[in-house]
Amino acid sequence: MKTHPFTAQQLFRLKPITLERRIQAFYDESGDGTTVIKLVRLLQIRDRIGTEDLGMPCLTLVRTLYIAHPTRTMKRYVYYFQAYFSAEEWAYLVQSFFAELPYFLLFLIVKLS
Repeated sequence: MKTHPFTAQQLFRLKPITLERRIQAFYDESGDGTTVIKLVRLLQIRDRIGTEDLGMPCLTLVRTLYIAHPTRTMKRYVYYFQAYFSAEEWAYLVQSFFAELPYFLLFLIVKLS
């Protein structure tokens, strides 16, 4: 199991710009997209519970990972990143990750989102 080089203190205290740069560098070095998605999800949680506004951390990296290099593990986190994609991209992602769902359920999920 690969681990990331960040401590809890770094993840919750460093400036968002610094963390984004370090996460990008970690991905460039390791190529581990699943861990990157988990780290960005952690930044989203930090945004919710903290006082600073982080916006959409690592926007281009997350979009690249989900569109070009999706993995089965990333499937469980896809709903947290809906705001990162346009409606057409979102429909494509839902259809590609959840192809086993009947088409009418996919339509409802995309339409109601």
